[in-house]
Amino acid sequence: MTPAAGARLFADRNFRLYSIGSIVSWLSFFVQTLAVSWLTWDLTHSPGWLGIITFLDAAPYFIFGPWGSVFADRHDRHKVLYGTYCFALVQALLLALASATGMLGIYMLGALAFLHGTIHAFSVPAAYGLLPRVVDKPLLASAIAFSSSYRTMAMFAGPALAGLVLATCPAYMAFVLNAGGYVVFVVCLHRMRLPPPAARVEPKNGEKENSIYQDYMEGLRYSLGHPVIGMLLVLSFFNDGLRVLTMRLLPAYADKLYSSGPDGLALLAGVTGIGAAAASVWLSRSRAPERTARIILWSFLVGIGSTLVFIATSQPWVALAARLVFGVAAEAALTATVILLQGNLDETYRSRVMGLWFMVSQVSNVSLLAIGPLAERFGLNPPLYVFCALASGVLGVFWVRVGRKGLAGHFSVRG
Repeated sequence: MTPAAGARLFADRNFRLYSIGSIVSWLSFFVQTLAVSWLTWDLTHSPGWLGIITFLDAAPYFIFGPWGSVFADRHDRHKVLYGTYCFALVQALLLALASATGMLGIYMLGALAFLHGTIHAFSVPAAYGLLPRVVDKPLLASAIAFSSSYRTMAMFAGPALAGLVLATCPAYMAFVLNAGGYVVFVVCLHRMRLPPPAARVEPKNGEKENSIYQDYMEGLRYSLGHPVIGMLLVLSFFNDGLRVLTMRLLPAYADKLYSSGPDGLALLAGVTGIGAAAASVWLSRSRAPERTARIILWSFLVGIGSTLVFIATSQPWVALAARLVFGVAAEAALTATVILLQGNLDETYRSRVMGLWFMVSQVSNVSLLAIGPLAERFGLNPPLYVFCALASGVLGVFWVRVGRKGLAGHFSVRG
């Protein structure tokens, strides 16, 4: 990204408001995420329960995600996002109240995790569909990368702040902070002045409007029939799987490596965030689609290797270095995937395709439901070795598939 393009991007009032809201809400979100993981571990000391809470947060997307995706494509995504974030604010306050009053046991934590997932089954498709309306298309790739950098920088600062909060304050303060983050983003959304959404094609006289199921299946056919999207979805499943599985099991690895409670967890998660933030900033420069595609595949390979090093080592500093490298690789693959998708989608299907892509990441979350009990039975490492082996096999298949023609021949996207 050139300095002139960067100045033009941040000169836009809507993008500045979007950036302020995103940075604050992502920071507070990771404070809550780490607090939930740590409280789950503190209440149960069970990898199985870490998996169950993650499953309860992810499962609503499979139930309500199709409705959320179609709803966002049918309605003004800005208004949908505004409404859902108001509900998310209420959920954070319920967590804070239950924790402050001593009512937050593992079952209530699970119920509130399910509520959190239900809300974001509607917010996520709207959020992914909003950014192309905030900035002009020539700046979209850079805007996506910067938007990703807000999340990844929060992966560094959020866990550090979470460790400080959990070490010095009652746990409910982590949830109060997240509620404050939602307040900031809701205010920023309210102050945006966006162009009107694209006009929706209405049914012709005498024709019935498609049902939600018909609209969703239409988006699914578009995704699976596209020469790029299906490949990206499979790769994203394994890339997200590596990211989610290691992050959600991080409390157990922190205990094993450091025996220092939340501080060790914050250190491992924070260094991962540093690497991810660096990758996002690097990807803010515009690139040809075929080069972006190569970044996805090479980053996936590096992510597998760094995961194997992390789970095999007993040396804290080696583990930190591996998490740093993994942060760079996993975020590079993720952000490059979003850039390829967002830059080349038919606007009619945008929320449904991005909703499907997000559902893939939730499938990765659900896979932890199996990993947790397996980790209890066989130890933390063996299930992850198996997952890395499967990921390597998938990467090998795709590398062979794109080998002779080159990636440009398979990624038929517009530059």
